[in-house]
Amino acid sequence: MDETETKSMIARLPIFTISVIALCFAASRIDALAELLVYDSEAIRKGEIWRLITSHCVHFGAMHLIYNTLAFGITGWIIESKGYRYFKLVCLSTAFSSSVALMVFKPGMSCFGGLSGVACGAIMYGALLCLREPSPWPTVSRLTIMFLLVKIILELHHNGSLLPYGETQSFVPMPLSHLAGGLTALILFLLTSKNIFMQNALSCEINQR
Repeated sequence: MDETETKSMIARLPIFTISVIALCFAASRIDALAELLVYDSEAIRKGEIWRLITSHCVHFGAMHLIYNTLAFGITGWIIESKGYRYFKLVCLSTAFSSSVALMVFKPGMSCFGGLSGVACGAIMYGALLCLREPSPWPTVSRLTIMFLLVKIILELHHNGSLLPYGETQSFVPMPLSHLAGGLTALILFLLTSKNIFMQNALSCEINQR
């Protein structure tokens, strides 16, 4: 393998996705780190604003961690391997908007954590981008978007998660964060899609030459 192929392989690695998942697992093993990152309404009011974003890397139980990192990991790997831009912006924005939505509409909530809102945003963003990919991606994307919308609507209706957690669930799901993540990703897609597709078209033209 020559140097060019090695650099290309490294460039395709989902470094950001892996980093986020690594932080999630680290927080699940190190209590002091989880306490530093978790959404704490009192601490946020005192100025610890970073918790609005970092709280999404804290999880409450093994199944909570596995569900969220699996969904985010698969989606992030697809997005990064395809070289789509703005993925980091999407993740930061969905994390922030989810936390702010909970602050506004769930003011009595003192503690929160979980990557599900960011994962929903990543899934929405990735599916929208893949609509213009060659077959079978458009079909997969449409089904994914439909599934995500139905899932969020049902969760809001039942005010809980559709995923099975068994009797060990130690937290209350917050479907509002899923809605905020999905809507934020949709807005960012609409704002950035023109630049993304112009860049992809230019890249294809250069490769053809």
